[in-house]
Amino acid sequence: MQRWARGPNLTATVVWIDPTYVVATSYDITVDTETEVTQYKPPLSRPLRPGPWTVRLLQFWEPLGETRFLVLPLTFNHKLPLRKDDASWLHAGPPHNEYMEQSFQGLSSILNLPAPQLAEEAAQQHAQLTGPALEAWTDGELSSFWSVAGLCAIGPSACPSLEPCRLTSWSSLSPDPKSELGPVKADGRLR
Repeated sequence: MQRWARGPNLTATVVWIDPTYVVATSYDITVDTETEVTQYKPPLSRPLRPGPWTVRLLQFWEPLGETRFLVLPLTFNHKLPLRKDDASWLHAGPPHNEYMEQSFQGLSSILNLPAPQLAEEAAQQHAQLTGPALEAWTDGELSSFWSVAGLCAIGPSACPSLEPCRLTSWSSLSPDPKSELGPVKADGRLR
């Protein structure tokens, strides 16, 4: 989903790049002066290769913006720890690196993508991981994207520095005034 500021009509190119620098897809979005939000979910072939993905937004092949997101590997399948034979195909990406019927690899040089050999070797090694090694890789990937912003305690805690979750503004256990509706008041208001 993309959110746009008001401005002149434009056509932007969106490019999705997997962790091994495979150009998974590329498509154009036309944005007119009245458009505020656009969305398109490309029908990528599964399984997606785990790791950091990049989405680039271009106009006339010049960068407008870029974002990264993480596709996590599966650590469990059917409520059981992932087995090696499952991991090898679930984490390898789609057959022949074909996320779409059409190949977009010709864009690699235009996008100045790095040589894929090292990333491909790492992806092949990661596709074989199971158990504690898979969990360690998953944890490492997570920590490269997110860090803990806060902790809270559900109940009484031996750690006095932990604030009760009900007193934080961010916890799902804190009060939510928007969901606490009472009877309608005489002036027609809920609060």
